[in-house]
Amino acid sequence: MTDVLLKDIIYQRIKESIVSGIFPMGSKLSETVIEEKLHANRAPVRDALKRLEAEHLVERLPKKGTFVFSLDYEKLDKLLTFRYFIESHSLALSLANNRNSLIQGLGAIMDRMSIVINQDNIYGYLEADAKFHHLLVSNCNNPYFIGCYENIYPFMNTVRNHLGSNHNHVKRSHEQHANIFNAICEGDLKKSLAILRGHILPDYGAYWSILGTIEKHAKVVELSVAEQGENILEDDMLSIVKDR
Repeated sequence: MTDVLLKDIIYQRIKESIVSGIFPMGSKLSETVIEEKLHANRAPVRDALKRLEAEHLVERLPKKGTFVFSLDYEKLDKLLTFRYFIESHSLALSLANNRNSLIQGLGAIMDRMSIVINQDNIYGYLEADAKFHHLLVSNCNNPYFIGCYENIYPFMNTVRNHLGSNHNHVKRSHEQHANIFNAICEGDLKKSLAILRGHILPDYGAYWSILGTIEKHAKVVELSVAEQGENILEDDMLSIVKDR
């Protein structure tokens, strides 16, 4: 096995361990332990950690060590705001450009969700959850939206798996996905965006605030300039579908 291939394998396995929650958010990573677990030498492990640091999945703290990324409420809020921006605009484009393909793909995912829920397979559900949202973006025919979404995909999947043991979250999430899917089938972009916003953004009732490591400070949510801008963008997205 070449050194290049070995580095890639070690990198991928550490990354998968972070996303799956084997290495939990905020946990300290020991190079020695990783070397033993993966039966690897120090060089490819260090190379992998450097790559993951460049992707912001790990962070090195002077005199403390290397840690899996963590999110306070402010960081999570910014991540989810960006995620909603990408997914909502991509959904508008996907409906306009690939409506039949989008509905067919989402329908298959919804069937899969029902199966794994009946099997009480939470991690199977979380995998289907990730695919549902990825499909909203991948059908938009815009490589820049898709590229931006790929950058945050590992972070979102890590947070999903962090919530994996919460059955109430899974039940509510499944209901919201069904409502989003039904609105898309009806061709009602405005309704699907409203449900998507409530599904993703904490200030509109999303479930992310139940994260044990994240504390949301009580605040009065007012219609800000940013929200007014969001309404304008939503109107623009509606016009995209009408024009097609």
